[in-house]
Amino acid sequence: MLIFITVLMVNVWAIPADDIFSPNINILEELEKMGARMKYMEKEMERLRTENTGNITERVKVAFSASLSASTDVKYIGPYAEATNLVYEHAFSNIGNAYDINTGIFTAPVKGVYFFNFVVFNPYTISTGVRLLKNGNFVVAASDNPPGQDTEDTACNSVTLLLEQGDRILLQLLQNCRIYTDMWKRNTFSGHLLFTM
Repeated sequence: MLIFITVLMVNVWAIPADDIFSPNINILEELEKMGARMKYMEKEMERLRTENTGNITERVKVAFSASLSASTDVKYIGPYAEATNLVYEHAFSNIGNAYDINTGIFTAPVKGVYFFNFVVFNPYTISTGVRLLKNGNFVVAASDNPPGQDTEDTACNSVTLLLEQGDRILLQLLQNCRIYTDMWKRNTFSGHLLFTM
């Protein structure tokens, strides 16, 4: 109400004194017009506030991190003659449920910019390599030759991607490579939404 009175006073002072008492000005009509403009401005301010900060209850939260296995047993995957999809079946977190622990596929729930990271551990004499695919197309890879003097090696890679709603991200073991997991869970796949577009 204070704002309305202030605006009314500013508008009244902007009208020349002779016009206030003139029969050509209808003060009630002018007040109605100012009230309508004020309501429009309030709605516009609320729209801009929502657009800039977002409604907290409507913000999409997406983050996941998973390892190849929840088991403490040693598990080898590969080598195979062809590249093979990897399923990181032990989710440490899966906020938003965009990562499917049964298929190993992340599906973008909204258009936005996403960050992905994967770590590949190789303790034995066969090379390892993993590639990240977006909708079946190669994006990045991490690979490692058989360990040398230290008998254990780790490789990793990260990427930030613009995804459309429904885009799919997955990891594949490269052909003729092997990956290994055990109780230490050193092979991981993680991702999260940075911001929507």
